[in-house]
Amino acid sequence: MASPFTTDPPSFGNADVIVPGWPRDRPAYDSLAAAVQGECSRWNVPGIAVGILRGAEIETTSAGFANLATRQPMTDDTIFQIGSISKVFTATLAMMLVEDGLLDLDEPVVTYVPDLPLADAAARTTITLRHLLSHTAGFEGDRFISYGQGDDALARAIAGFDTLRQWTVPGDLWSYCNAGYYLVSRAIEVVAGQPFETVFRKRLVEPLGLETTFFFAEDVITRPHAVGHYLKRREEGHVMAHGYAFPRHVNGTGGVVASVREVLRFARLHIGDGEIDGARLLSPESAQATREPLTEAGDFSRNYGLGWCVHDYPDFRTISHGGATRGFRANLTAIPERAFAIATLTNGEAGSRAIQEIEAWALSQYLDVARPVPDRVKRSGKQLKEVAGTYRRHDGTFTVSVVDDRLDLEVVHIDEESGEVEDEQSYPLVAVGKYRYQVPDGPNKHAIVDFIEYGGNGPRQHFLRMGGRLAERLDAPSKGATAKGKTPKASGKGKKK
Repeated sequence: MASPFTTDPPSFGNADVIVPGWPRDRPAYDSLAAAVQGECSRWNVPGIAVGILRGAEIETTSAGFANLATRQPMTDDTIFQIGSISKVFTATLAMMLVEDGLLDLDEPVVTYVPDLPLADAAARTTITLRHLLSHTAGFEGDRFISYGQGDDALARAIAGFDTLRQWTVPGDLWSYCNAGYYLVSRAIEVVAGQPFETVFRKRLVEPLGLETTFFFAEDVITRPHAVGHYLKRREEGHVMAHGYAFPRHVNGTGGVVASVREVLRFARLHIGDGEIDGARLLSPESAQATREPLTEAGDFSRNYGLGWCVHDYPDFRTISHGGATRGFRANLTAIPERAFAIATLTNGEAGSRAIQEIEAWALSQYLDVARPVPDRVKRSGKQLKEVAGTYRRHDGTFTVSVVDDRLDLEVVHIDEESGEVEDEQSYPLVAVGKYRYQVPDGPNKHAIVDFIEYGGNGPRQHFLRMGGRLAERLDAPSKGATAKGKTPKASGKGKKK
């Protein structure tokens, strides 16, 4: 469940680093349908469904296939795994319980989950729901080991949190944390006295009138649904992503399955500041608090609030979240000040690039808005060598080397249960800041890599951050190799009194 894309591509002219075999220039489409059909074909995505909300009007369109094996056509009502867009749903539900007085954003989470084990005793007593919802709790966030499908799945998952590494002091640094949302989900079911999915359906799904929004595969299979597809190399074609169902404890983090229409209906709740069709589910203050920037979030000009990624333009603010699961890529972007939202759901790995291009076209076409573009920054050979080295985390090794006037990043992904190599990937990196680099082309275009020097309460550490995840440098870096200090702490903006 990777972090969402962020910006439109920089223009590097003759200095571009080109990944062979991938298309570069977006055609000038004259309609949403043309844009979706064109980008589905251009990026070789099995299927795409897109919805745009403008005021009270909804426009939807789709292209391609929901399942390449059965040749089932994609439709506007096909349901998809939406991945980490689920986190915004869960954050919204948490805010409802805050309004009920059952939760408090700034109360230590052990108040609600007293049997919580964490490796760091100090962090255990200081981590709050605000930290968890804004990805600043500081502990390792990726654990997808199954704890079964029973009602005790979340409790069993949390019982193993003492083996999660505490990377940073809570509140210091943004680091994408799926496991943090496991803990939010557990707190919700503890204070509500019901399984998380039951609370989710009663408090959010049913009041919103969402008829095809599910968690469980047995519900999904009765509806027209998409299946995910992998595409490692364009010339080899797609492979179906098998193993559709998630471990149950993942549901509040990335387990929602929904249609593009119902994702847009959820967006309407936030565009309406907690009110939809005359029914108020959340106070305006709480709805607005979810989209207040609390921490710098790694990607270019992007912050994070309570569940939402936040980007400020001169005249308005966008709130968004992406999602990535087995062969699915998705994104939701809303602009409350313009009563506008776009949801794009795809069932192929290359869908992330198609999403970027479709959204960029739509923002230009409907709002005359272009996303900001980071300029390329020149870095000397010496400066490039300062960050070159080997970085490691529990599920991968990241090797950074200097190639001409840029960096190359080799990533080896490791299965966290078996310890075996899952796959290897290579990315060119060009500098867009002093310690910030970007993938300039190909299917992972716009991915950001930060190099960070962090002190916390102990010796200084050197991190690589990609997709929001931290990896620690193994070899000693040169002096001044990474950005010093801490990223801004959660500011407390939007704090519920």
